Amino acid sequence: MKRKDFLKGTGALAAGLAMTRDLKAADFGRLLHDAAGQGDEYFWDVIRDQFLLEKGWTFLNFGGLGACPLPVLNSLAEWMRVEELSPSAGFDAKEWAAVKVKLAAVLGPSCKPEELALVSGATEGIGMIINGLTLKPGDEVITSTHEHGAINSAFLHRHMRDGVVIKVFEPDRQSGLGNLDRIASLITPRTRLIMFSHVTCTTGQLFPVKEIGKLAHDKGIWFGLDGAQAPVCTPFDITDIGADFYVCSSHKWLMGPKRTGFIYIRTGLLDAVRPMIGGLTNLDIRKPYAEINPTMSRFENGTQNEALFFAMGKACDFVQEIGIPRIFTRAHGMSEAFVAGLRTIPGVELLSPQEEAYRTCMTGFRMKTKTMKEIGDHLAANKIRARLVGEGGLNGIRISFFLNNKPSDVDLALDCIKKLAV
Repeated sequence: MKRKDFLKGTGALAAGLAMTRDLKAADFGRLLHDAAGQGDEYFWDVIRDQFLLEKGWTFLNFGGLGACPLPVLNSLAEWMRVEELSPSAGFDAKEWAAVKVKLAAVLGPSCKPEELALVSGATEGIGMIINGLTLKPGDEVITSTHEHGAINSAFLHRHMRDGVVIKVFEPDRQSGLGNLDRIASLITPRTRLIMFSHVTCTTGQLFPVKEIGKLAHDKGIWFGLDGAQAPVCTPFDITDIGADFYVCSSHKWLMGPKRTGFIYIRTGLLDAVRPMIGGLTNLDIRKPYAEINPTMSRFENGTQNEALFFAMGKACDFVQEIGIPRIFTRAHGMSEAFVAGLRTIPGVELLSPQEEAYRTCMTGFRMKTKTMKEIGDHLAANKIRARLVGEGGLNGIRISFFLNNKPSDVDLALDCIKKLAV
């Protein structure tokens, strides 16, 4: 980057932060309250103003990497200053516990804080679950062909190291419940674990997880979900869907700082997952045995950057101030308008599910005469940020609509695609 461009970028950032210097913790709630009686779009304008996204660009990739709103950025800066006043290898246990209380509330009314551990993200969490479960040579696991590399990598490690057998299903995008049948057809007496994405990173497909969870439990099979794309992107109750294990990053739809996330292990199953790093108590190298930490903190090891996670708690506050159902209604509405528009453009194929009930705030599509790179380059040339989708051989594009967007962004994206289809 040229020096003048660097200075320009840092100057814009400084200006943005200076503009919010006096924004206190309670100010966002007050802003929303004041905006409530001034019209729906004014309300969403207030929320949109909380993001420092680059002006002139239409950002349609929260499913790839989200942006922290200003209350979260301010919280992060404040806690980092607190840490530097008195550096310590430990962390504020009371505040750490408070984050879990806030997170549990986001995940559903029955979720317990003691079922959660704070980790760096979904990739680490997936590795903890898949590597921590007792799987023997010949044991079978089931996943989909539309998974993020984190699940693929963890399962392939277990296959190469331990002889675990991987079985896959192609997501049924015509019938949501058809995925239940596809998974059922792969189950044998040797199946130990079913684990895939709650919402796929490829097409934004929501699986019928509650029904699949019941199928797994009826057959005595562990059920795990990669939730990187689900919390806030779609409403759910983590206890109600029946997940035994759940992993997630907070830097997407939850809008937390990068390198923050969590793992969830259903009550009663903690000892099924052995920690692979640390997690022991009463350490004495002269003795041949140590006890495993009996709580979820067995997965919280090493020196923590507590400021990141305390700001993650502020992200939970931000989400709750607006309301997850309200967020979903807004974002999903824009996504559905985008889907309707795509269906009118010649040569465009919808990759997301045919049934609206299994679509979320992300939409996948491709074009018969264009590669994903050609589409992506065209969108970027028109200052639209989207995500190329090569997983599963889709050769497509994924568009995400969220709190930073407005209805006119739907028309902007559709008009751009129409020009490429001519």
